[in-house]
Amino acid sequence: MPAENNVLRGEQAKLTLRVLSGPNLGAETWLGEGTWLIGSHDTDDLTFGDPELVGSHIRVVNESGKIQITAFAPGVLIKGRECTTNDPIILDPFTPIRVGRTIFSLGPVGLGFPEEETVLGREGKDASRAGSDATESTALGSRRTRLAVSWIPWRLRLGALVCGLLVIVGGAWAGIDRLHSRAFSTAPGIQPIGTQTADTRGLDIAPDVTIPSTAGGLAVEPEPGENTNKSQSGSQDPRLAAELAAKRPATAKLSDARLIDLAATILHAFDIDGRVRIEGAGELTVIGYGRSDAKVEAALRRLQQDIPGVYKTNDEVATPDRARAFLLGAASAELRRSIRITVRPDVLSVSGALASATYHEWKDVAARFEERFRPYIRLESRCELMVLPAVRGVHLGRTPFVVVENGAQLKVGDSIDHIGKIAAIDHDGLIVRVGESNLRMLYRDNPEWLTEDDQR
Repeated sequence: MPAENNVLRGEQAKLTLRVLSGPNLGAETWLGEGTWLIGSHDTDDLTFGDPELVGSHIRVVNESGKIQITAFAPGVLIKGRECTTNDPIILDPFTPIRVGRTIFSLGPVGLGFPEEETVLGREGKDASRAGSDATESTALGSRRTRLAVSWIPWRLRLGALVCGLLVIVGGAWAGIDRLHSRAFSTAPGIQPIGTQTADTRGLDIAPDVTIPSTAGGLAVEPEPGENTNKSQSGSQDPRLAAELAAKRPATAKLSDARLIDLAATILHAFDIDGRVRIEGAGELTVIGYGRSDAKVEAALRRLQQDIPGVYKTNDEVATPDRARAFLLGAASAELRRSIRITVRPDVLSVSGALASATYHEWKDVAARFEERFRPYIRLESRCELMVLPAVRGVHLGRTPFVVVENGAQLKVGDSIDHIGKIAAIDHDGLIVRVGESNLRMLYRDNPEWLTEDDQR
């Protein structure tokens, strides 16, 4: 096969790993470019519920559009043949790989996988091809035997065939006649068989099966409900069978340590730093930091799809978008107008010039934020408390102005220190324009009220 057929380009450079057979039948995940380790060790990227899998068993390299497989331990079969350890192999997409009871395949993202029966059948043909040379001599001997038989005269063979058919027909007729005579003959003194109730005590009967007694024997019936329909069609649909298997109690399949290890592998694939807490049978809580809400939601869906027995996932993951929404929801309208929020990975930066009342409110909001997000997102506060210079006098005439400590007269439109421009002057204080918001600053002391004569 030309080397170009093994190269994946564009979006197809991302791989999908699908389990075709084994304890994790139907499980699926994607692999980006780079190196991925499959094994039972804690540091491995992927693992299966298969006892044949050892630590760092297989290495998968997805680089430059090529799929490279390296077996680090015995027991890895590709196309029915065992791989040599530490010997990299370039694979075609959708080639089945077997480890113990698990068969998985790798293919480009977005392309449909072949049917499981087709892939498994192709693997069986590849395995049988390996032993064809060993049976060649036996096949040659059988051909010679058939040649010897062909020398028997055709009339003798036809007669033997007719005799054989007569023997078969006669034996079948005798058997039918004997059964018929037994069915309709009744010995003297023997009463006909009546209807009796079958005793089902001592039998190990599943809890979802009922066995009512009938006149002719026992009728086995499953309990009506959702599982009845699914069990009847599950034998025909392998995906539905995998779903039914996943909905059985998880404690019967995976230990808590194994479940946490599988969950950590999935979270790592979605760039989520955190941990998993087991709440009960089939319920997990994910705690940690995620880069975006979309990745967190996708990871939670994948947990329920890939881990058998997980029905519910609780989301306690901190993301920058959720942290920003918390700040805006906890702040008042005046505080929101006075601050500016900058979102960076793992950090929220808040800046602004605040009056005394809004500054104290900000301190309370920041404390609540730290209590909720501190382990995962750092709050960088650059809010400043704006203090109005001491105002000695106020004039509220046709042209209002204030007189500050250094004797300067400031009217509407003038800048006051480094705070901003005066937008209005009234009895209680000044309204200063800071950025795009108006900040009210009260007089600290009782100023002197100036008249027109004082102005002269």
